[in-house]
Amino acid sequence: MHEKLKEAAEHINRFENEVRQEASSLRNSGNQEIHPVSPVLIEGGVCAVDSGFVTHSIHGIDIGMVKTACVCFNYKNSELVSHEYFPSKFPEIKIEIKTALDEHELSVYRSLFRLKHEVSLAIESLEKFSPKILMLDGSILPLPGDRPPESSKVFPVYKEIIDIYKKLYSLSKEKNCLLLGVIKDSRGRRFIECSGVKANTSDTFFLDFLLNQKERTSVMSYSDKKQAILKDLGEFSDKLKLFYIKSVEGDRPMRIEFLDNGADPNTIASLVYSLSALNSNYAYPPVLIEADLCAALDQRQIEQAQNSLSLLSDSIKPLRRNSRPFR
Repeated sequence: MHEKLKEAAEHINRFENEVRQEASSLRNSGNQEIHPVSPVLIEGGVCAVDSGFVTHSIHGIDIGMVKTACVCFNYKNSELVSHEYFPSKFPEIKIEIKTALDEHELSVYRSLFRLKHEVSLAIESLEKFSPKILMLDGSILPLPGDRPPESSKVFPVYKEIIDIYKKLYSLSKEKNCLLLGVIKDSRGRRFIECSGVKANTSDTFFLDFLLNQKERTSVMSYSDKKQAILKDLGEFSDKLKLFYIKSVEGDRPMRIEFLDNGADPNTIASLVYSLSALNSNYAYPPVLIEADLCAALDQRQIEQAQNSLSLLSDSIKPLRRNSRPFR
């Protein structure tokens, strides 16, 4: 066991050195992919939306539970002067029931269920607060795996969610609100694809060696390929852009996605930097951290909901793998 772990560590070190060398070569080549970022004063409302969700399967039934939260911080001269919660600091759990889903449909449903409630709350928050910036925890569009086959029982839910995203995009433009998706731990490879890097790794792993603090990459389109989801989003597909930014030396770069409504990318990057560079070892906007805490599902709440369902219906039976009398 020890020898295997030693071999694994050596392999990781060799790989890291290879990536580091390639990043150094790209940086020294005078490549135009790197741009400086300057801090700016934060003024007005900055809202963040996040959700916590879980699905629980019993015999013949799948139960989804989600809790969505919006937090709005109001700034003056980059000082936090007030904050609000919507619908509340302790939002209620919403429950949805699905039946007769196969394993693939269940996997897609889990994501769609969360997106439906999270993006709907983002729209309500835009209407209520009219913030200067609205941040989503994660991407600003569904992922490729979120699109089920058109024959699927959950495809109508997907179509509904696409319409909700379109409404969010239109409303953010109407209210002149900067819509951002902040991805904590991206596995994306868009920079690798665009820059011709040979390293077989993720963007953030490579860029951790390429970027210094207060630097970002060039802006990239979400994809060169017309993915099915981008086609479904119609006129908005060409407006979905992204870049990576390293806000602090002690943490990895973040992937920032945004809806391009004409704002200067330098301004967007400066706003993201100024909102996320508060801790030398953890680059993440505090408003998103607070939204995450409000949306987190407590295991006790999940167990309470499951126990209540069991008491209210005699038809509820656990899956066989969860009720076997031995291990």
